[in-house]
Amino acid sequence: MINSRAISRRAFTRAISSLPLAACLPSFGTTGSALPNRDKILAFIGRHRKSSGGYGWLSRTKPHITPTFAAVGCHRLLQSPITETEALADFARLHYPVPEGLSQQPLWRIDYEQAQILNWLGKAIDSDKRAMLQEPFVYNTYFEQNAYPTLQHQAMAVRLRKMIGADKSHSSTAWEHYFKLRRRPNGTFNNSVAADGSDGHIVNTLWGMGALQDLQQQVEMPADGIDWIRNCQLATGGFTWSPSPELGRCENMIYTWAAVSLLSQVGAKPVDRDSCVRWINEQFTTEGGFRSSPEANPNLTATYYALDALRMLGASAAGTTRLQAARKSPSLPSTFKVYSAQIEAPGNGSPSEAVVLAKTLNIQLWTAKNASREWIAEAQRLASLHRVSVQFARADEEYGTYTSVRGFGTYSHLDDLVAPGDAQLGPYPPQKDVALPWTEFRDTRIKAIREDKGRMVWQFNENEELTRVLLDEACRTGDYGAISSFHFGLDDFLDFEPFLMEWEGRIGMIGLQDSHGGESWWWADQLEGFRTLYLAEDPSWESFVKAIDNKWVLSVRRDASTNHRIEWSGALPEVRQFIADREQKWSWWGESHSNRPLAIMTVLRPEMPFEVGAPKAGLSIRVRLRFGLGDSPNKAVLHEKQSELVSMRIDGQEISPEEVVLAHDRYLIHHVREAGPRTVTVVVRDLRGHRTETLFADLK
Repeated sequence: MINSRAISRRAFTRAISSLPLAACLPSFGTTGSALPNRDKILAFIGRHRKSSGGYGWLSRTKPHITPTFAAVGCHRLLQSPITETEALADFARLHYPVPEGLSQQPLWRIDYEQAQILNWLGKAIDSDKRAMLQEPFVYNTYFEQNAYPTLQHQAMAVRLRKMIGADKSHSSTAWEHYFKLRRRPNGTFNNSVAADGSDGHIVNTLWGMGALQDLQQQVEMPADGIDWIRNCQLATGGFTWSPSPELGRCENMIYTWAAVSLLSQVGAKPVDRDSCVRWINEQFTTEGGFRSSPEANPNLTATYYALDALRMLGASAAGTTRLQAARKSPSLPSTFKVYSAQIEAPGNGSPSEAVVLAKTLNIQLWTAKNASREWIAEAQRLASLHRVSVQFARADEEYGTYTSVRGFGTYSHLDDLVAPGDAQLGPYPPQKDVALPWTEFRDTRIKAIREDKGRMVWQFNENEELTRVLLDEACRTGDYGAISSFHFGLDDFLDFEPFLMEWEGRIGMIGLQDSHGGESWWWADQLEGFRTLYLAEDPSWESFVKAIDNKWVLSVRRDASTNHRIEWSGALPEVRQFIADREQKWSWWGESHSNRPLAIMTVLRPEMPFEVGAPKAGLSIRVRLRFGLGDSPNKAVLHEKQSELVSMRIDGQEISPEEVVLAHDRYLIHHVREAGPRTVTVVVRDLRGHRTETLFADLK
């Protein structure tokens, strides 16, 4: 939950129109109107403009604050006017990308970008509220054991305090203490406190230095700190995040921009200024934008960092530089088909109902969250018995696993896996809630998962600097096979963590059900709303893993959260096109928004495992109707009734089933005492559309 002491967004955006244009980090220059590639860059930026007013990623339908911030910043650097500024300002005011209360900490970087867009446009928002940020956020130890919040968000909070004049009437002592604790002896900063003896991070150093300056502290970068920054430059000319990193050693545009920004503040330059300029220009592609690194695709944020770094270096996007060829989209095998997978789908409750839902919703691979081997085996047995083409496998979130990365903190939610149903992985972690060094976690758990034909999934982490290190490492080693995008509820992690878009096309993106609760039936809204599609010649586990490794996967969502329109996450362009061209073959919806039945009926026999209501003798008929789950899909607290029983008959004779109501479940049940073949007919009605459905079952 967001800190109740956090400033209201409307309060700070109201005040920004009177601020100088230099109220950003770092200040913008006025060069750029004569860049050789200016028109090409502007055309690239323009392709990201969305019909709803803002800018977004090319592969996504909706705009977002972060690419909008980068686009407006690029226009200013290029001295180019922006069209339709009123629509752009309305978007910035009204489309904050994260619903209130869903993020685990205030995402002040996004708030800062939102405010700065409006500032650049000379716009303001009227508000009668005036809340103030009084002290740094305290993170939930469930996510980070030391309660360390993300440093960049705290730095952006300080920037916002300065923008709205909060420091004039509120003490800054807590903020000063927070940042001074994180300043290393050489003047660098990182997310953890300096007392742990860890090294700094070049971007966190930029954030930390800027925050103390905003707090009117006299801070200077010592000589060994300047040397530290310069030593982050690699032989290519670009910069990495620290001079000798154990993990994620690669150059990146944001690291290079941060280094140039820090050095420019002290009147210094990189050791090899010319190679730095050359490396930046080498990231300019024929598409008209800059990429973050040689392996990435061009994007708006990298373009913004590149242009500003070139400005500070007194250089330009040289027209004589040989442009890097845009990535070629290879043709995919004509024998490929589109298959559907659910990651971390329900793994307990009724296996029978899971099989029915898999058939109804056209799911070929059901990876069950934290399911027992017995549950997976029973679900697979029933699927084979009823000739339902679905494979059940594992997808576990190994609760209680904490991994530590020096300088950043100790985090949970870094241990989510997919593996075959019969994988022999054993219980994990060896001791719950005890931190494991990242390298130990990598060399034991991740290694074991990969050796047993599984893959690790990156679920969630709001620390951008840490995420960059580990995902860049994963591009080299395969530590993580996929990144979660769509998530249960209203969550879309690409909205929360827009920096994840940098790995689009480099690491596959999947939808993560992250199922909570007991029965698949009560989770069916989520199962129906989004899933992962993969390309293969068959739906086998081996083909699924091959699709992940080759980025032949795509997360797709179509439910109330997208206004029942398709939204994509991830995938290579040729994969998106292949899947889009075959929508009629894989779509799970019909003329209405849903193909899911109004009720589900199961014939229960003695000793049926995992089935609630199974009799000791004879047969029982269990019917679950449809209920809305309110705003809490992680708990089956049943709210609005959506369907009702019209009749239940056995061989034409009407019967009245008993209703059983539990805390997180409810169903109708009737026990059949007479032996012999009989037919059950159940009629249910949709309470919203008043259509009826008839369910049949044979009692043998």
